[in-house]
Amino acid sequence: MPGKWIAAALPALLLTAAAATAQDAPPPGGKETSISFINHGGINNYVPDSKGEGMYIQDNHRRWYYARFFSRCLDLPYGFQIGIKTFGGSDTLDRGSTILVGRERCQIESLVESGPPPKKVKKPRKG
Repeated sequence: MPGKWIAAALPALLLTAAAATAQDAPPPGGKETSISFINHGGINNYVPDSKGEGMYIQDNHRRWYYARFFSRCLDLPYGFQIGIKTFGGSDTLDRGSTILVGRERCQIESLVESGPPPKKVKKPRKG
């Protein structure tokens, strides 16, 4: 009897593991780029990745980008708002700019064109 339960649960466990892996996979490499007019509504939305290694940024034209940090940004998933520091007060977000969240400074190593952030995997209900 226990063998039947394990055999029935195994496909569901494998599917959940595959979905979690897909969520944590790095975004596909894209062309290095920049986002202009960030001080004038150039950024529409942002979504931190699941590991704090970067964030997805949507511009006001609804195009998505992925900003990878030099090191993990642990406060990003919990911050209510972010600040952006660019080189010389420029109005362009690009490689080397810094995301400020709480007391943490997260410098952007790379900013590339990307697809939208991965969908969150919903946990099955207990019941």
